[in-house]
Amino acid sequence: MERLECIKQEITHIFVHKRPTLDRMFASTSQRSDDGLRASYNISLLIAKSGKPQTIGEKLILPAVEEILKTVLHKPASDIIKRIPLSNNTVERHIDEMSSDIESFLLATDGAPAMVGQFLDTKDNILKENSMKRKTDTAYLTDLFTKFNMVNLQLQGDSLNLLKTKSILSAFLARVKLMKQNIGRGEFSQFPNLSQTSCQEDDVSTCVQHLNALYSDFESRFEDILTMVIPPWIINPYGDIEETNVIIQEELTELSTNEELKVQFENGYQQFWLQNNIPVTYPILWYIARTFLISFPSSYLVETGFSAVTNLLMKKRNRLDIISRGDLRLTLTKLTPNVDNLLLKHQVHLSH
Repeated sequence: MERLECIKQEITHIFVHKRPTLDRMFASTSQRSDDGLRASYNISLLIAKSGKPQTIGEKLILPAVEEILKTVLHKPASDIIKRIPLSNNTVERHIDEMSSDIESFLLATDGAPAMVGQFLDTKDNILKENSMKRKTDTAYLTDLFTKFNMVNLQLQGDSLNLLKTKSILSAFLARVKLMKQNIGRGEFSQFPNLSQTSCQEDDVSTCVQHLNALYSDFESRFEDILTMVIPPWIINPYGDIEETNVIIQEELTELSTNEELKVQFENGYQQFWLQNNIPVTYPILWYIARTFLISFPSSYLVETGFSAVTNLLMKKRNRLDIISRGDLRLTLTKLTPNVDNLLLKHQVHLSH
């Protein structure tokens, strides 16, 4: 019996005192100065591979880590969270750096043949010759598509409206015009990749012709937005405004004397006009302003809606009633539900 009791005590000691619990594992983990940065790179890679927006690091992943640390491990999360930089700019930079690292592995550096160069040398000389002939065209298109991508990113987001869209497209057309003028006189500073090539006169002429065609195409394609007349009082209803319509004049005069609303205008014109009391108090102004503020100027929000529906219907949720259930609305809306009221309703039900 004594031996049995000794074995029992030993087993208890092993499992109770020596078992590596989460808390002990957490406490005993060696901490290196670059652990947070390493985690940031690894998470940035996961974000890139998932195709999710780069803001998910700051908006979802870090809050989730904080919740796990506080709720499961009962550890203060602030020190650890501060060591893992996951802002949108940081994730973008890490992704670019990792992409450049892979690119440097694949491409030749300082004239030394890398894997791609070796493949072209030994496997496909014709492809290599054609690639070298088109080196200038490739560099030009690379620079141009970088600028296209910048515009495309600007035309995304929930806060996009017709006013911002007109501003973005007008600015891009102005840049195209400037690029055409500069490249025509041999100034390639706006084309960093092209500036590294031996650009001949014929190449310059081709680029100028292409930029001319691009300018005309954009001007025609987005004519409705570029020629759109925006009432100045939408951007600043408190400025010096000349308005001929008497009804609009009356509402603008009344609005300009509303000091309470004037404070809200500091948050920006879009937030100002989207206040709940604006449609009721100033119906004529709202009727005009809403056209510019709530229209879908790009396919981004439509695509977001379709993507949300697709995600909601995946993973054994194909029977979900998208129309009558709240999943889609909560996915797309910018409004915040009143959780306090919902909790009060639960308390009322429990008291009965």
